[in-house]
Amino acid sequence: MDGPQAQKPLRILCFGDSLTAGYSAYGSMYHPYSEQLTERLKAAGYGGGVVEETTDGVPGDLTGMFMSRILSHFGRDKGRQPYDWTIVLGGTNDLAYSFPPEQIFQNLEKTWNVALLNRSKVLALTVPEAAAKSEQLNKRRQRLNELINSYNRENFYVFDFHAALPYHSLSAEDREKYWDDHVHLTADGYDFMGEKIAEALKGIMGDTGSSVVPATNGATTDSSPKRPTRRRRVFKDDDNNFVEETGDPTLIDQGYIVVRRKDLD
Repeated sequence: MDGPQAQKPLRILCFGDSLTAGYSAYGSMYHPYSEQLTERLKAAGYGGGVVEETTDGVPGDLTGMFMSRILSHFGRDKGRQPYDWTIVLGGTNDLAYSFPPEQIFQNLEKTWNVALLNRSKVLALTVPEAAAKSEQLNKRRQRLNELINSYNRENFYVFDFHAALPYHSLSAEDREKYWDDHVHLTADGYDFMGEKIAEALKGIMGDTGSSVVPATNGATTDSSPKRPTRRRRVFKDDDNNFVEETGDPTLIDQGYIVVRRKDLD
């Protein structure tokens, strides 16, 4: 994509709870995934190398409280530039309090809609697992992630974070490296998270270095809302993305990294 539009800064809102805030070491350290995400996108030339990022993560917050917060980022300030992307992760705390997955999903949908109605594309993250082993909790998390994965709307995309960074199936070495406690990540874990989200966004936006998704990526051929039809792409020198690797599947750098982009299929 040529001309001034290709040099437009890429603006991203990272929105959610403690996993967005980068909560670690019992709150004595914060290392948000947005730091690594921003560095990766800058290095790839998106926004002409200018990425403007806002992180709004509130530890312990429930999705029922998301609306008041998300609205503050999409006010009527005429001087405010819209976000190109809004990345949303929420539901871990709601599940811990036994809220029904359908209710959590409705809260998330309202949050996504605020961004979508304000000309921002949305990348929703599925809810990762945690250390707690509970059949009921697992079923509710699975149901919530199914709802997220099956949501269908133009300019809406899903990154399957649940599949990208598991807990129980990791080797002890990787679990110690990436997971700080039973719910939160280490600095390495948040960096890994940012890297994978950056790969997902690059796969959606293409490797043009542009901050704007090509028009054909979001186009539909009829009046019904559909996810973009562009097929996912594999980029050279991208060792961990969108491919099945050989090696020990219990080691995260040798196993499977799944980025779910059914909206591009």
